[in-house]
Amino acid sequence: MAPANQHIKVLVVDDDLDLCSLIARFLRGHGYTVLTAPDGVQAKEILLREPMNLVITDLMMPHLDGIRFSEQLRALPQYQDLPIILITAYPSDELADKGMRKGVAMTLAKPLDLNKLLDLVGFATH
Repeated sequence: MAPANQHIKVLVVDDDLDLCSLIARFLRGHGYTVLTAPDGVQAKEILLREPMNLVITDLMMPHLDGIRFSEQLRALPQYQDLPIILITAYPSDELADKGMRKGVAMTLAKPLDLNKLLDLVGFATH
């Protein structure tokens, strides 16, 4: 029997390749289809080729940070309602407010609690 989440496609965007790989392996282990990108520029290229159900993006990345990346996604008609989870080592209420104004659905602090991330992914995609 195929996992219930296999049709849910998640894009993980983080310049920390070890963390990106960890998140991808963890979500794949729970049945999600996962693609990865090291920054917002490459993530946008992936999203223009392949539709996703969810994006998990780091805040601090080269070339295009998570907030600007989220804002640019919202400008694309096909991604106006795409759930976006922002992960950051610098959580604050101000950051969460700014992220929400730019289209981020949820913010999660690093170091990541993978079970909490899994809960957020499930909430955002079902």
